[in-house]
Amino acid sequence: MAWIEGTHEETFVVGAPFDEVVAFFCDPARFKEAFSQMEVGEEVAELVWHWVLHEKNEAGIKFKADYTVEYERDGNALQWSTRDGGNMTSTGRTQVIDLGGGQTEVVYRETIATDLPIPRLAAKLFRPIVSREIAKGVGEFLDLSRQILTA
Repeated sequence: MAWIEGTHEETFVVGAPFDEVVAFFCDPARFKEAFSQMEVGEEVAELVWHWVLHEKNEAGIKFKADYTVEYERDGNALQWSTRDGGNMTSTGRTQVIDLGGGQTEVVYRETIATDLPIPRLAAKLFRPIVSREIAKGVGEFLDLSRQILTA
């Protein structure tokens, strides 16, 4: 088994009121609305969520993420990190900034690591594939989030 990590950072402006954007990006219960890869999402303790994603099969490697994340809200920001256990980790932070006039900026950064069922020597070959999949998955979540907030 080999852990492979990737990071996705994105800053964007949403044409939606600040309070609505904060309510969305600072409440993990709302993530299910835009988490297209999710199979299971359940709160197991206050601000602690267990996530299971649909199985992926890329280049002959099957992977089904199963992990638990603890969130901490600080005003208009949310940060998170994975609790021990599981086959994926996620750490990150999102901050929501009021630009006025119904424009809100979101600063998003997430680092994900996956424990793939491959030999460690093969990890170097799969790093670009994993990085691409991380960027794609987080990008889809952010795109759907923007669509929800501007609908």
